[in-house]
This record gives sequence, C-alpha cells and structure tokens, in this order.
Amino acid sequence: MQIETITFLAAMTGYAGLTANMVLVAVDRHRRKHMVPVALIVFAHVFLVWHYRYDWEIIQATRNGYAGFVIFHAALLGILAAPLAGNPWARRLVAFSFLVAAMGASGAVMRYDEVAVYRLPVFVCGLVGLSAIAYRIFGRSRPRGTPR
Repeated sequence: MQIETITFLAAMTGYAGLTANMVLVAVDRHRRKHMVPVALIVFAHVFLVWHYRYDWEIIQATRNGYAGFVIFHAALLGILAAPLAGNPWARRLVAFSFLVAAMGASGAVMRYDEVAVYRLPVFVCGLVGLSAIAYRIFGRSRPRGTPR
C-alpha cells in the first residue's frame, strides 16, 4: 500500500470518526474519550501530509493558498483539543472541528484528483454531521413529549 493511500485513508477515517462524534454530541451521548482515537488518526494524517507531501516546508504547505492551510490546521487544533477540554467545551470543539473539517474535506475532494475517490463518503459524512447539528439546534428545542 502506498504512503499516499494510507495518508488519505487516515483522513477519511478521521473525518468519519469526527462525524460519529458529532452525532453523539447531538444526542447527548458524547464523552471526551470518544475523541481520542479520532485525534490520534487525524494527527497521524497531518504528520504524514507534512512529512511526505510538504517535506516540512511552509512554502509547500501554503502553495495552494493560505485559506486551505488555515482550515486544515484549525480543524486539527480543535480535534486535538476536544479530548482535553471540559465537557461543554469538548462538545463545542467537536462541532467546530466538524464544521471546519467539512469545509476542508468538501473542497479537497472537489479540487484534487488524488482524493476524488472520497467524494461520496465525504458528502455522506457532511450530510450526516450537518443533520446532527440541525437536530441539536432545532430538533431538541421542543419540550419532551411534544409531538413533532
């Protein structure tokens, strides 16, 4: 298996795990420990990207613009911080990281041929995660027992 395949499979796996955590947040079942494997997988992905694609050079990391660079690393910081934060903040960090990662992943699969194979899973995860956010915001606003 090529290192590029491992790198992008780690990205998709981390994104799917982040989506699962977003669903857990929406239904009040999230625990900080659920983010630990996601954080480890995403950290491994970012390490591989920096090592094999960017060769540890900031010029390479920003060659396609600063927006992608900021999105990529903002999601990383949120994901790494979520298992360490207190519970209300952990849930907020999961939601923040999901939204940022969804922007980055959606843009990447549309722009880069090497990750185009992940379009369908990225869009499915995006739809599931956004639905979880909508449920958290709108679906829970009714008092319990009220018909929908």
